[in-house]
Amino acid sequence: MDSKSYFQEKAQDVARVTPIYKVLEEKGPDHDKHFVVGVYLNDELVAKGEGNSKQEAQREAAKNGLAIKGWV
Repeated sequence: MDSKSYFQEKAQDVARVTPIYKVLEEKGPDHDKHFVVGVYLNDELVAKGEGNSKQEAQREAAKNGLAIKGWV
């Protein structure tokens, strides 16, 4: 199971909330974007992730969130 799916499963099981991903920063030209995404539980910013696509940044944020929450 990928980190994003696992984070969602744990968040719903433990915190009873579905995580929300928000783009916090976008930089670079259109052909070479870099994204910073935050994963939130309610209004709490749990973790950030970076990547060359929104999906990659979301997976990284979920992975970081799992570590921060101790859900690894």
